[in-house]
Amino acid sequence: MSSIVNVIYNSESIIESLTIQGHAGIKKSGEGYEVCIALSTLSQALYRASLVIIGKRFLKYKIDDGLLSLELINFDKLESDKKEEYKIVSNGYLIGIKSLIKEYPDFIKYKEEYKNGT
Repeated sequence: MSSIVNVIYNSESIIESLTIQGHAGIKKSGEGYEVCIALSTLSQALYRASLVIIGKRFLKYKIDDGLLSLELINFDKLESDKKEEYKIVSNGYLIGIKSLIKEYPDFIKYKEEYKNGT
């Protein structure tokens, strides 16, 4: 079983939307459980950092079993220093996720798209 990480960037190449679905590496025997824990930890760290940096007013989120969904709202109204801080933190998240995917490609599937169509 694998998790699916879907990232959508806005026209400024900032993560506008992130959805993680499924339990990476969870098999009947429990193999790969550490991959699921790592993905969950990285993703929840981004969620909590986003709340601190930009606040609930600019973030729509949903957390459930096997699901984490984050979406920026009214981001154009956020101060530029907060946008930059969020961009740095979210880029750090992507470095972690892409490293995890490279190490465990069978457990995590990754998809990205850009709002400007690229």
